[in-house]
Amino acid sequence: MPTSRPQEVLEQVRTMAERSGAAEAETFFEFVRFVEVRYREGEVELLQQSGITGLGLRVLRDGKMGFLYTTNLNRTVLDELVVRTIALAAQATPRDENKLPDQSFPPQTSLEIEDPTADRITPQDLIVLAKTLEDNAMLVNKVKTTQTSRAGYVVGETHFSNTFIPYQTFRSTAFWLTCAAIATDGSQKRVGSYADRKRNYVDLSTPDRVGRKAGERAVARLGAKPVPSARVPVVFEAEAAGGFLQGLFGAFAGLNVLEQRSFLAGKKGQAIASPMVTIVDDAILRRGLGTRPFDGEGSQTRRNLVVDRGTLTRYLHTAATARREGVAPSGSAWRGYDSLPAVGASNFYIENGSTKLSTIIEQVPRGLYVTGTAGFGFDLAAGEYSQQIEGNWIENGKLVQPVEGVTVAGKLSDMLLGVDAVGRDLDFRSQYCSPSLRFKELTVGGA
Repeated sequence: MPTSRPQEVLEQVRTMAERSGAAEAETFFEFVRFVEVRYREGEVELLQQSGITGLGLRVLRDGKMGFLYTTNLNRTVLDELVVRTIALAAQATPRDENKLPDQSFPPQTSLEIEDPTADRITPQDLIVLAKTLEDNAMLVNKVKTTQTSRAGYVVGETHFSNTFIPYQTFRSTAFWLTCAAIATDGSQKRVGSYADRKRNYVDLSTPDRVGRKAGERAVARLGAKPVPSARVPVVFEAEAAGGFLQGLFGAFAGLNVLEQRSFLAGKKGQAIASPMVTIVDDAILRRGLGTRPFDGEGSQTRRNLVVDRGTLTRYLHTAATARREGVAPSGSAWRGYDSLPAVGASNFYIENGSTKLSTIIEQVPRGLYVTGTAGFGFDLAAGEYSQQIEGNWIENGKLVQPVEGVTVAGKLSDMLLGVDAVGRDLDFRSQYCSPSLRFKELTVGGA
């Protein structure tokens, strides 16, 4: 990394800010190394390698806040950063919630979020992986080419210090394989994609499986057409359900709740979903993609039970929004060196149910099976949902016809309360995950 002394730099900058008039000061140092290969039609399209190093300084004085950042760690630049940040705070509006977290905790251990494989893997290794993705996608009948095949990894280091919390640091890694295959049948072409992402390289799916899965998804979309509009049961397979949960996440964010931008405002302690639904945001999940020992403000991370068997038990907060609601921080603040803390997901997921996906589908006499969604379809303030989907039509418990060009719509409150089946196929391939879900009845807008 560009500097071998981040702790020294952080504490020097923080101390300088405090001596220059800041009542409270926070320093956040970030280093990120990113490497990715993109491969298509037998050739390397792109080999990308980049590194980012930056330091952010936040100061508080008389309830006023100032924040600036730099990527230049020269002493003269850091001195200027302190002066300008304190001057910026003097011009700000005071707020009661402007106070840094002041509780320190023992560091979380055994999270397993760093894999030393990242220090050994070479660009040539990534090229081989990306080529294998494409080769296996093209083994699937009717797949003649790919849109892209990608293999890569990222290494990150976070260093933190504030006036009250001693210096903390952690290092993390992530590896990924992604393939988008193109299936052709006459003049019709359809794209299918599949990706896997893990903290530890050994946990990744094989490139053979990822490539084949992408090819199979592309072929499955051939012959897709709209279906008549109807109100029917709708099954979201696990990946699509995870995407739905991602769109829903903002409704649980403390700032949105406090500012009445969430349909869940004022509903803590109430039943907002089916008793089959339990939602967790777990920042200490072993090897989780959103796992970390402390959050973007230095607060200890934790496993937050957000919805317990249908009942809304808590919202997710930064220190500021927690103070406004009068509750403890949830360890949910995310940030980079160049941004202020905001609520973000750690490992946000719906817990497994007990029903096989095949059984969930077999129980539907006539309905829709969703495998993918497109576009942004959430109005979290109004609690409305409408999104274009792709998938299959269900007749008599069987998948009979690929569909596209249709939308699924409903009120989010009714959708959550109307979940009548939860699968047991939860797979942590992103920070937003869910098993398959069946909604009792939604509006399908088609031909």
